[in-house]
Amino acid sequence: MNSLTRYILKRILIAFFIIVLAGVFAFCVIRFVPGDPVRAMIGSDADEAAVEAARRSLNLDKPLFTQMQLWFGNILNGNLGRSLVLNDSINRIFAARIPTTLSLSIPAFTIAIVFGIFFGTICATHRGSLIDQVLTVYIAGTNGVPIFWLAILLMNLLGTKLGWLPVIGYVKPSEDLWQWFLHAIMPVALISLQPLAAVARQVRTNMLEVISQDYIRTARAYGVSETRIKYEYALRNALIPVITVVGLQVPTIIGGSMLIEVCFSIAGMGRLIMTSVSNTDYLVIQALVLFISVVVVLCNLLLDIVYGLIDPRIRLSSGGK
Repeated sequence: MNSLTRYILKRILIAFFIIVLAGVFAFCVIRFVPGDPVRAMIGSDADEAAVEAARRSLNLDKPLFTQMQLWFGNILNGNLGRSLVLNDSINRIFAARIPTTLSLSIPAFTIAIVFGIFFGTICATHRGSLIDQVLTVYIAGTNGVPIFWLAILLMNLLGTKLGWLPVIGYVKPSEDLWQWFLHAIMPVALISLQPLAAVARQVRTNMLEVISQDYIRTARAYGVSETRIKYEYALRNALIPVITVVGLQVPTIIGGSMLIEVCFSIAGMGRLIMTSVSNTDYLVIQALVLFISVVVVLCNLLLDIVYGLIDPRIRLSSGGK
């Protein structure tokens, strides 16, 4: 078994262990919440017989360990349970909302990576210039501006005053691609704002560090063109640590989509989180915690594998050699 295979198997086992821990956490946090979660879900006016019937249907009358076994067994069978508040299967709720969130988060994630690398490279290769100063102010200022405040400003300017873009609602790309584009411009731009700044900042820092290395000066001494030095030698080596930063942006994308979907009245997973918390829909919250944990862990697993593929030192050190 070579070092790459050992590295991938080790990462898969670690990811599986983290997902199991996340499932245990999601299960326990609902059971240990103060109050009666069943009465909170079905309403305080429900009689005791209805509460007990709901508790039996959710297996909450069984011992804690038995409840955990049943819940994990249902998950392995693809059954996330049923929402008592929405009176629907959690599987169907997720199936209706996941495509909406993906149609916003995937373009936002792509824009953040592509433009983050582009802006970071421009800042590093034109250090001290006007464009570097402008982009640096943007990168530094983005983290201090609340995303929901920017959403309100854009909705007021581009939607209400100028009438260029719709401010609420959502259209599926399969129904009308142009209307989806118009509805998605502001949400996607706002979701990608902070991840883009984080990637650009990391690329700029890494590029400036790599450009000062000895092998870059050696390449210049041998007459290698400046364009090739910057974009083939420096950028390629500067992008390796950026993979870690890209992985850390997945929770940021999820958090941003939650706020943006609420602002623009988009029925996605982010808005489902807010409505589930406000309606004390504990079963949906439990499934959402597990779902988000799985998404984040799998994205980081993929980036870890890519990291090992492009940098042999990572997998060799992981294998203990």
